[in-house]
Amino acid sequence: MYDILSYAIDHAFNYKTNKSIYNILIGKKSHQTFFDASSQQLLSLYHSLPNLKYPTFERFILQKDDFNHELDIKTHPRYTYDSLTRTFSCIQLLIQTLSNTRKDTFKFIPVVQNTYVQQKVKQLYNHIKLSQLEASFISEIYSLFDAIERRNNKNVLHYYLQGYEEPMYTRQQISLIEDIKQSELFELEMNQLIDLLDEIEDESNYPILSQTIILPQLLNQTFLSYQKLLHGMNMNEIAEHQNVKINTIEDHVLEIFIKGYQNDYNTYVNQKQIDQFIQYYDHHIGLRLREYKQAFEDLTYFQIKLIIVGIERGDLRVRR
Repeated sequence: MYDILSYAIDHAFNYKTNKSIYNILIGKKSHQTFFDASSQQLLSLYHSLPNLKYPTFERFILQKDDFNHELDIKTHPRYTYDSLTRTFSCIQLLIQTLSNTRKDTFKFIPVVQNTYVQQKVKQLYNHIKLSQLEASFISEIYSLFDAIERRNNKNVLHYYLQGYEEPMYTRQQISLIEDIKQSELFELEMNQLIDLLDEIEDESNYPILSQTIILPQLLNQTFLSYQKLLHGMNMNEIAEHQNVKINTIEDHVLEIFIKGYQNDYNTYVNQKQIDQFIQYYDHHIGLRLREYKQAFEDLTYFQIKLIIVGIERGDLRVRR
């Protein structure tokens, strides 16, 4: 846990408050927190420590100089921690399902109880069976876990796989087997989940496993706005229809982009403005929003935030 705390503190912009960093780690459901996480490359730490108490966080800050660094924390710019774990859950259940059905066992207790994950796995399983892709899927699994081992010199995620008459291990058991503290094991697992997503995002190498990726969940009101966008309504029409201010819908759109549901940036900002901002941002990362606004008076705060999200997600290119 402490390597995560140390990383978040060290990589947050210097003008950000301790509370804003804490809100990212516990997963506060606010649009400011979503933007803070995305703009500071801390999105995969969002909701990684939901049980962290603020006094514990403050105490660590005071004692941070005495902390002995153990592990280099990895982050991902496009997925929250929940998205990482749910994607892995999807892979776990798909492996368990195929392992059992290949032994003609169709009744088993699923390793994952989440109904959304179960439904997604059911669809993928049917696709694999109908298209006769079992051998391809197995090959992808071996390639994936070999890649994770190459990246880390150790693979602990495989302990969490469950198959026919082959139960998975608990974190406590893995801790004893690998002689790693459970708190350090959690951080190692998180790093390897980052590697897993990095790998399976490549659809050319993982045409099946890339379909297991589960995007971060949208807030309820954001989801309603997203549905209206899909039906062709613009932000002003949605604001009028929902009887809210345009700023609220702008926050919804930012969340939609942060979480990867849309990437049509030119709908909201023209390409020339994007290119000009990228060139400036390349040399002025981490400024306050009002400083960007002073440099680009023709852009709204919403447009500035949207471009920053695009850059930090990797959707819009900037030379670093």
